[in-house]
Amino acid sequence: MTREDLYRRAMVVRAKKRLSQNFLVEPSYHKLVSDSLNAGPGDTVVEIGPGLGFLTEQLVTTGARVIAVELDEGLAERLAQLAAEHKNLTVVNQDFLKFEPADLAAKNVKVVGNVPYQITSPILVRVLGEIDSPSPWLPYLHSLTMMVQLELARRVTAEPGTKDFGQLTVLANYYAQTKFLTKVKAEHFVPKPKVDSAVIQLIKRAEPAVQVKDLHIFRRLVASGFKERRKMIRNNLAFLGLPDNELTALLIKLGISPSARAETISLEKFARLADAASEILK
Repeated sequence: MTREDLYRRAMVVRAKKRLSQNFLVEPSYHKLVSDSLNAGPGDTVVEIGPGLGFLTEQLVTTGARVIAVELDEGLAERLAQLAAEHKNLTVVNQDFLKFEPADLAAKNVKVVGNVPYQITSPILVRVLGEIDSPSPWLPYLHSLTMMVQLELARRVTAEPGTKDFGQLTVLANYYAQTKFLTKVKAEHFVPKPKVDSAVIQLIKRAEPAVQVKDLHIFRRLVASGFKERRKMIRNNLAFLGLPDNELTALLIKLGISPSARAETISLEKFARLADAASEILK
């Protein structure tokens, strides 16, 4: 399929604004995403919001079992025609946020999709969970590969010390190794969105990136640290109830500058600080 072929097919369908439908019409990106999964016979791939099936058509050629979860009933009916031609494709007309991974009867599931911007964070939480509340998906998950808003892609894959590093970065990297695969300009979509997109990939870790004594305190600490990003970290830790001189001494002992902001603190240092907080709050 050429770009012109995909463009013509996209123009036939009226995209639903309420579902934030934007169809990617540049075939090279569909191939890149499909290839990045390294999927083949014996694998299970779950596609979120397959839309017109442009990526789906690439996925079924891998020989993997493909489960396409589409909320739009009309698009799901169109995809059923593709499923009739490929025995390894199943179309599910359902909201992905309500889809149960246990129904797959599979392990090492590769989740992929061009995700509507307004539900990207809910999907991340649905697939990964929160720091102190792992998702039901985790035991079944191999990886999550998504086309998302460029700004969010940078936040998920950011390094400590950059302006994009934040609470979402910590959550994603706690459970997974994150990769920024490629930027995708808005002009490659129909209808054209207002911002550029990017493809990111999260590969689940065998174990969380850090071990901490109390996950609830770890989550609270991270949330407090980033609540007011421009504040120094010591000013965001009032819940510890320590005098300023004791808090300053604790941070220095842990290798954290008292004047540091949360965006400069690595996941490992957050974990050490959380363990110290656990002892203080006993």
